[in-house]
Amino acid sequence: MLSPRENLLNMYNHRPTEYVPSTFLDQKGFGVFDPIEKGDPAKGGYDGFGVRWVTPRSAGGAPIPAPNEFVLTDITKWKEQVTFPDLDSVDWEERARVETAPFSREEKVFDYSNGNGVFERLGALMGIEEALIAMIEEPEAVNDLFTAITDFKIKYAEKVAKYYKPDTFTYFDDVATARGLFMSPSTFRTLIKPHHQRLYKALRDMGIIPVYHLCGKGEELVEDIMEIGAAGWSSIQPMNDIVGLLKKYGDRFSFIGGYDTSGRPGYPDADPEIYYAEVRRCVETYGPYQGYAFSGYIMKPTLDPREMLEGFMPMIQEMGRLRKAELDRLAGK
Repeated sequence: MLSPRENLLNMYNHRPTEYVPSTFLDQKGFGVFDPIEKGDPAKGGYDGFGVRWVTPRSAGGAPIPAPNEFVLTDITKWKEQVTFPDLDSVDWEERARVETAPFSREEKVFDYSNGNGVFERLGALMGIEEALIAMIEEPEAVNDLFTAITDFKIKYAEKVAKYYKPDTFTYFDDVATARGLFMSPSTFRTLIKPHHQRLYKALRDMGIIPVYHLCGKGEELVEDIMEIGAAGWSSIQPMNDIVGLLKKYGDRFSFIGGYDTSGRPGYPDADPEIYYAEVRRCVETYGPYQGYAFSGYIMKPTLDPREMLEGFMPMIQEMGRLRKAELDRLAGK
């Protein structure tokens, strides 16, 4: 029988799995934000690009750029207005040692997540509205900034590869809303896709599996995401045709998520039975297909890490019960 680590890696490598993988149970995540110089975005404060982040309780502590405090006011002047973090100022060896020490690589897939992909970073620097306008009015300047950001991301990934030695690298760049893309597919393919492709090639060359994190309705980009070298789509939500995508691409691309974070199962005050039922729905609906792993999110309106963790516990508990039943069945019990 495959171990949970082997089973999840099989999914990422497009090989058959023996039971439904779950990133909650089978993966340990590190990272998320770029190195900081003045503060920790996860707690509020300035990052190395000069962007100030706030962590509202209503958003469950999820950091967002402080409203109306834009670093970049003219995309054509990004070289004068945008600074980049000093990667060499970070004690990578010590950070990796402390963070990875409690966990076994033999038991868990190690994933290093990195937020603020090129589009997200542009939005953080100048606001989403101005970012979208800049992409239309000044595509050459945007492309130049995206090139510089991707150069930075590749150097960042080199540090991660050396010290964390992750199996996967999840790159966050939310280019969609719940209703569709922020921009036309052609704009994505012209201005964003080439930069993702360059980063993902670098990751592959480092021996790391790239995963694209994309919230919202982004199903029309699946073939583009496959072409840039990503092994899977993290946090896929049910506003996309997940079953149709699994049927068409599941033998060569992975889909991680499925949980209805936008509906009642994503509400922090829902009855636990609603959470349990949604986990079962995901496993029963998507689990039979190759290329699927369960993941989800429930946002608690709190800044207390313990209360945040409590939000995930119903999903983790129900997935644990379903996993035990699957393993017992495989073992003939």
